[in-house]
Amino acid sequence: MKKTIICHSFPSWDAPYVKSTMELMKRLAARHRVIIIDYHYTWKDLFTCKYAPKKALLGLKNRWRKLNTRFGEVEIYNTPPVIPVNWINNQKLFKLVAGINAWLLRNTFRRIQKRISSEETVLVNAFNPVYGLLTDKTWDVSQKIYYCYDEISGTNWSSKWGSVFEEQYMKKVDRVITTSSKLRSVKGDSNPECHLVKNGVDLDIFQEPQLTKSKNRVIGYVGAVDDRIDAELVKMLAGRLTEYQFRFIGPVKSAEHLSYWSSVPNIECIGAVDQALLPAMINKMDLCIIPFVQNELTAAIYPLKINEYLAMGKPVVSTGFADLSDFKSLIAVAEDTNSFEQLIERELKGNTRLRIQKRIKFAKQNSWESRAEEFAAYL
Repeated sequence: MKKTIICHSFPSWDAPYVKSTMELMKRLAARHRVIIIDYHYTWKDLFTCKYAPKKALLGLKNRWRKLNTRFGEVEIYNTPPVIPVNWINNQKLFKLVAGINAWLLRNTFRRIQKRISSEETVLVNAFNPVYGLLTDKTWDVSQKIYYCYDEISGTNWSSKWGSVFEEQYMKKVDRVITTSSKLRSVKGDSNPECHLVKNGVDLDIFQEPQLTKSKNRVIGYVGAVDDRIDAELVKMLAGRLTEYQFRFIGPVKSAEHLSYWSSVPNIECIGAVDQALLPAMINKMDLCIIPFVQNELTAAIYPLKINEYLAMGKPVVSTGFADLSDFKSLIAVAEDTNSFEQLIERELKGNTRLRIQKRIKFAKQNSWESRAEEFAAYL
C-alpha cells in the first residue's frame, strides 16, 4: 500500500555528499509519497553555509519544493532559520532555547500535518532526536521510526545533550532502525524494536570499473576530512610512501588536519565534488584507505565509502575502527602504522583481476535499492 513518508531529517538535501538518509528516501519515493523536512538551518548558517537555500529559508521563495529524482518525486520542505543551540553548555539554557526553536517548528509542522492522512503516514526521524522529542506531540501518524546512523554521544556537534534527548525519544517511537551491529546492540536497550539496515552503494553511478591494476601512484580516500581521520597515521604513511600521492576527496571539516599536513607535499585535499564525478576519480586510485581513529563514534560506523571502493574493484586498507567482519577476505585491516604500510604494499602487489572481480561481485549485493526494500519492510 502506498504510504506517505515524512522524513524529519538532520542531513541536508543540498550538501553535495552522499547521505544514507537521502539515498533511502529517494528510492522509497518510487512507491510512496516522500516529504523531507530538511535540516534546520540556523541563523548562523545563513551567513556561513554556502549550500543553505537562503531564499527559501527567509521566505523569499517557496519553502516547499518538488524535485524529480531518477526514482520518483520527492517533496522538500525548509523550515525558517532557528537559533544555534549546540554551543550551549548549560543544560537548562539548552532546553530553553531548543524549546523556543521547537515552538517555531511546530507551527510549520502543523501545515504539513493538514496535508496528510494520519492513517497512511509514517514519520521517520533521521538522527534528529532533540527536535524529534520536542515536537513529538505535533504529529498524528500511524507510526514513528527513529533512524540512527551514528553514535550521537561521540559527535562534536551534539555530544553534550544529544544522547539525553535521544534516549528519551527512542522510548517514544515505535521502532529504531540502525546502520551497524554496534548501534543496534547499544540502542536496543532503549527500544526492543531495534533493527539493522546497513548502508549501501549506488550501482547506477559506481559502475564500469577498470578490471586491471591502476598504476597512477595514487592512494585515495573519499569522504569528509574530519576528526574521524587519524591525521598522524596519514602523515606517517605519506612520509614513508613518498612515491605515492595521498588524495582526499570530500568536504574539509577540520582545519587542523590541513594545517598538520601542510608540510607534506604528497598529501592533497581536493574538497567536495559531485557524486557523479567520483567513479572516474576512484578509477585513478591504485588503492583506497579508511584511516579512521578508534573511538566511541567510529566504533558504531558502517562506512558508506567501503562499498563504493569495492564496487570500483579497488583494494582497501583500513584501521580496525569498527566491526568490519562483513568484509572479511575483501579488505585488509591494520593494527598499527607499520602494519598499515605493509598491508598497502601487500594489497598493491596482490591486486589480481580475480580479486578485483570478487570485490565488484560483493558490492553488487549491497545496492541502495536492496537496502530501501529492507527499510520499507519496517514501515
